[in-house]
Amino acid sequence: MLLSADTEQTQVRRSGRATVCAADLDDALKLLAESDALRSQAAVLIGGLADSGLAEFLGYVSMERLVAHCNDWRNTGARDFVRVARFLGAHPLSAAALQDGRLSWANAETLARAAHGDRVTVFAEYEEQLLAAAVACPPEKFDRLVLTWRARVDAQADAADAERVWRERSLTMQLAFDGSCHGRFRLDPVATEIVASALETPPDPAGVLTEPRTLAQRRADALVELCLNKSSGDSGGTKTAVDVVVDIETLAGTNDPIVVSRLRQELGRGGPISGPGLDRLLCDASFRSLVTDGKHTVLAYNRATPDIPPALRRAVKLRDCGCTFTGCDRPAHWCDLHHIIPRNRGGPTTAANLTLLCRFHHTTIHEGGWQLTRAPNGTIQVTTP
Repeated sequence: MLLSADTEQTQVRRSGRATVCAADLDDALKLLAESDALRSQAAVLIGGLADSGLAEFLGYVSMERLVAHCNDWRNTGARDFVRVARFLGAHPLSAAALQDGRLSWANAETLARAAHGDRVTVFAEYEEQLLAAAVACPPEKFDRLVLTWRARVDAQADAADAERVWRERSLTMQLAFDGSCHGRFRLDPVATEIVASALETPPDPAGVLTEPRTLAQRRADALVELCLNKSSGDSGGTKTAVDVVVDIETLAGTNDPIVVSRLRQELGRGGPISGPGLDRLLCDASFRSLVTDGKHTVLAYNRATPDIPPALRRAVKLRDCGCTFTGCDRPAHWCDLHHIIPRNRGGPTTAANLTLLCRFHHTTIHEGGWQLTRAPNGTIQVTTP
C-alpha cells in the first residue's frame, strides 16, 4: 500500500515537472519568435537609413560600426545584420515578405548574400522566383538552391567568384612556445585538387611494431615529405645547422689533464668530437672545430666537414632505399644516416655500421631506448627497450 502511494506521488511530481518544462519551452519559443520579428522590423528601418549618411554625421565610420557600438555586438555580427538591412532597403518585395512573417531571417540572410556584388542586376530579374522558393523552403534546402542558382544563371558571377577565390588564397602558420605550429590555408579549386592528390597516402600496414598512423598524421607526413623532396637527387631535403660553443672541460665532463689534452689534440686535427652526450646530435651531421685562446683569440676555425663522405652516403642510400626500421616504408630522401654502433663507443663510419632511418625512428632510437643490430645476412634487427 505504501509502495503504491509513493508511486502515485512520484507520478504526480513528474507530471507537474513536465507541465512546468512544457510551459517554459512555449515561453522560450514565443520569445524567440518575437525577437525574430523585432529584428526583422529593425533591419527594415536600418535599411532605409544605411546610405543616408546618418552614421557618418554621428561620428561613426560606417553603419556597421554604429550598430556594433550601440548594441555591444561583434563587428562580424553587425556586418551581417547591416548587409541584410541594405538588401531589404534595395528590395521592397523581400522587405515586405520579411515583415509579414512569410520570409524567415535565415533565408533573408541567404538572399542578401546572393544579391551581393556583381549579382545585384541579375538578382533583380529573379527576385520573385527566389523569394517564392525562400518562403516555401527550409534554410538548409534554400541554401543549396541558391548555390545552384548562382552556378547556372550567371557565368560572369561564376568568373568573379573564381577570381575572388584566387585573390583570397592564403596559408598562415602560428608558432607555439614548444616550436610546433598550427595553421590554416585556403586554396582555389585547381590548387585544392593538386594538394589533395599529393597528400593522398595509403593506410599503414597492420601488425608492425609502431602504431598505424591516422589519416591526418599521414597527410602531415606527406606534406613534410613534399617539402623535403625539393629535387630528385641526393641533395633533396633540409639539413639543420647547429653551432655549439662549449669549453673543453665541459665537453670532456672532467678536468683530468690527460683527457683534456687528448680532446684538444682531436679538435686541433679536425678529428671527431667524442664528448659524452653528443652522439645523438652528431649522428648524421657535419662538424667543425673552433680552438680559442681565451674569450677573444681564435687559433683555429676549420670549415664544416661531413663525418660521412658523400660517396659513402650515396652508397648507403642506394643499398637501403629507405628507412630500415621494421614496418616503415619512408623513402631514402626523408632519412638520416644512423651509426648502429655510436661513434663515442668506437663505432666506425663504414657502410656496415650505417643504416637509413627516417626522422621519427631516428629520434626513437636515440631517445626511446630502442636498439638496432645488423644480422650476419645484412638485415637490420630491432630490439624493443
